[in-house]
Amino acid sequence: MNPPVRTVPRLAVVSVGVALLGAVAGVIWALLTPPTTGVVFDGLRRDDIPADFGGVGAFAVTMFGYGAVAALVVWFAARSWRGVSGFVWPALAATAGSALAATVGMWVAGLRFDDDPTALPVDATYRIAPELWLDGATRSGSSEPWTLLICAPFAFAVVYLVCVLSSRTADLGVGDLADDASSAEVLTWAGAASRTHP
Repeated sequence: MNPPVRTVPRLAVVSVGVALLGAVAGVIWALLTPPTTGVVFDGLRRDDIPADFGGVGAFAVTMFGYGAVAALVVWFAARSWRGVSGFVWPALAATAGSALAATVGMWVAGLRFDDDPTALPVDATYRIAPELWLDGATRSGSSEPWTLLICAPFAFAVVYLVCVLSSRTADLGVGDLADDASSAEVLTWAGAASRTHP
């Protein structure tokens, strides 16, 4: 059995594909996320609109799903790269994909919910795109927006680990270990049963 050929372009293409998959996840988030809504009052400014956590929660869940799907894509598309290298580069690509998802998702959500609360009449209901970067949303004053960028790599790592632990062979199914089965006797269930019961 010939060992598989590891080509760097294949790993690069899979990693770029993982990052671009983040743009698709961003569009999915923009289509599923609830808008920030409210009622216009006299003297309303854009800064007066409260932060809404619903969009952030939906983004985090979407990123967990994106990371899980990306891990499965990498596991099957870059079979010859299974292992440390096949994990690290796509995991970094998933982080970049999360940033791309946030950028594309905010843009698409902005197209979907584009009310200008300052231009609407008093008592009208506005619908605007939710904000992912919630400044001042925690007691310490900052929202730590980088936490949204690690949801996908975390899910990627968990699913990739499950794939590694589920592999039947020590070479993770790559086929680069020496084939000793041809020289040694292959022990089957029937053979084992015949040896224990004379």
